[in-house]
Amino acid sequence: MNRTRSLADKIDFSTWWHEDPGAIGFTHAMKMELLHSEQSQFQKIEIYDHKDFGRILVLDDLIQASEADEFIYHEMAVHVPVLGRKRKNLRALIVGGGDGGLLRELLVHNNIEKVVMAEIDRRVIELSNEYLAINGDYNDPRVELICDDAARYVIEALDRKEQFDLIFMDITEPVGPSASLFTEEFLDNLVAILKDDGVCIDSDSIFIGKDRIRFLQEASSEEDHSLLEIMRSGRFFPHLDVYRSIVPMYPGAEFGFFLYSKDGFNYSDPYTEHDGKHYNAAVHKAAFALPNWWKNELGFGKGK
Repeated sequence: MNRTRSLADKIDFSTWWHEDPGAIGFTHAMKMELLHSEQSQFQKIEIYDHKDFGRILVLDDLIQASEADEFIYHEMAVHVPVLGRKRKNLRALIVGGGDGGLLRELLVHNNIEKVVMAEIDRRVIELSNEYLAINGDYNDPRVELICDDAARYVIEALDRKEQFDLIFMDITEPVGPSASLFTEEFLDNLVAILKDDGVCIDSDSIFIGKDRIRFLQEASSEEDHSLLEIMRSGRFFPHLDVYRSIVPMYPGAEFGFFLYSKDGFNYSDPYTEHDGKHYNAAVHKAAFALPNWWKNELGFGKGK
């Protein structure tokens, strides 16, 4: 008997949730219970529950975080740039980040002086706090929460001559509320508020195809581009480095982190030990070891 037909006979896949496949023709499908659904001012927000993966945050039909593996992304995004360079009194800006995971990991470090989180959709914060056990501490005195368009906040910070050591781009794909963050005007302003020895951190899912690789941002964009593609022009930041991890819940599981800087500092060697649920010093160093297909297709490797 055909094994596929046998499986289809046993399971009614039409009742399963699946992620928006977009232009890549690839999707996750999971049998989950819907706990909450609403259309906020900016996007559709859903919270699901899976028997193994726990609660899952979905925005506009794309998975943003799951209780099972959110710590991988959040720890790798934060601890690599924070521990890769010894500095004091760090000021960090999170663009987006409504689930609270980056905030949680940043506040672990005593050398973090201030964190500004600019999240446009307050409902993402409220629902993540209610349903997900991510536990970003918005009451920490180091935290300033801005529920507004990050593009507007960056302009205001520029007017105040405010600058940051760390800028995290924890945003959805370039549609809906994130569209204004993929413009040259926003990126010019972002460069201006980053200190000369600072670093901007972006990330994306990577798909390997028979002819080329693609990014989720690119596949989701009406203009078929990603933030990495825009940044690689060199107009905004002269230096780019990359490290990687595996995040099972994201499409393709292969996940890239991109470090944009003005001074080209090498963040691949942590200056001290730190043990997270996923992160440790050995994982930090290993994350910068890139497969040849990354180097060949993306055209970059270790920082200098």
